[in-house]
Amino acid sequence: MKVRIVTIGDEILFGQIVDSNSAFIAQQLNRIGLEVDEIISIHDRHTLIVETLQKLCPDSDLIIMTGGLGPTNDDLTKKALADFIGSEMVIDPAVLEDLEKRLKKINLPMNGLNHDQALLPKKSSALHNPLGTAPGIWTEYNNCVIINLPGVPFEMKNLIKTEVIPKLQKKFDLPFVIHHFLAVSNFPESQLAIAISDWENGLPENLHLAYLPERGKVKLRITGKDNDKIKLQKQIDTEVEKLIPLLGDHLDSSVSGATEEVLGSKLKEAGLTISTAESCTGGMIAHLITSVPGSSGWYKGSVVSYSTEIKESLLEIPKELIEKHTVVSSEVAAEMAKSAVRKLNTDLSVSTTGVAGPAKGEDGKEVGTVWIAVTDGNLVLTKNYFFPYLERNDFILQVSRLAMLKVIEFIKNHSEK
Repeated sequence: MKVRIVTIGDEILFGQIVDSNSAFIAQQLNRIGLEVDEIISIHDRHTLIVETLQKLCPDSDLIIMTGGLGPTNDDLTKKALADFIGSEMVIDPAVLEDLEKRLKKINLPMNGLNHDQALLPKKSSALHNPLGTAPGIWTEYNNCVIINLPGVPFEMKNLIKTEVIPKLQKKFDLPFVIHHFLAVSNFPESQLAIAISDWENGLPENLHLAYLPERGKVKLRITGKDNDKIKLQKQIDTEVEKLIPLLGDHLDSSVSGATEEVLGSKLKEAGLTISTAESCTGGMIAHLITSVPGSSGWYKGSVVSYSTEIKESLLEIPKELIEKHTVVSSEVAAEMAKSAVRKLNTDLSVSTTGVAGPAKGEDGKEVGTVWIAVTDGNLVLTKNYFFPYLERNDFILQVSRLAMLKVIEFIKNHSEK
């Protein structure tokens, strides 16, 4: 299938807003087996919208357009769509009735612009939008499905999930798609490619490997498609098992999904609670963990001991230990984690202490140096990393995710025994 996304709006091309809609739509389509072939942004001009549809429709099975459905004079998408498919504009009674009820509920009169929100091309059908006044539009024209959605992100996202995805799954026979990610560090991309070339060349035809380089690491994404989801998952699991030994100590993670979600799942399965003692990450680990719904069931809290003074006073790290080993050390990281376990009364704790930059640490450690420690109160595991090329914000996020990965490994290798 040929799939295109078109975002309509001068503000995108002026650089006044970032086109996050296309990324979201592409992600949601990918989950149901649809790959986007092209993403285009165009000005909100009647003739340009018509010309874009004329160009794309003959060679597309699906076009999703966002923007230009509002009630003001610069919202031209509906009229352009109607002209393209050769259809008159008519009032959709159901849309009008819904608008009248909603405006009455908030004590607003029905004006002409609101009334015209119920106008749709006669050959199209409405997609119910409970979060806004502009309905989505579904059009089937010359073997091409054209879907028009509001540009407002929260309206668009709801329509994609509740209307668009179910209708697409019903209309098309779509395969299952599974992605599996592995994170590799300190392994240059070219050397990595050589090391796993035989494995990569032996992949089944329905599996594909992609290299996703980032600062200081490379993500490997294995993508598979098949009509049998169970068979596909077994295929991917088999290939991952073959790949892991080839990566050796460079492998940081072989888990799929957002790290914080995987961590939450592991903690919940094992019936464990966790706390965090953060220095260089400044609370980012706590933020990521608590972004997962239900995290209150396994996460108790954090001590953000950014300064040496707070490490000594709140976490009660002995001053002598810091003076002997420096604040960025295995010993201090270990004591931070053990103190958090005791003070916050959790089964596990993870700590970070490092130098995010831009200047060296107070103890002279190089920018990019970090120690991570994980403990259950008895066993303590520490790990040192060095990311000299990461910018400050990238460093903080990278270390936070690595810290969570270390906890996942700890649970797998120690807590589940």
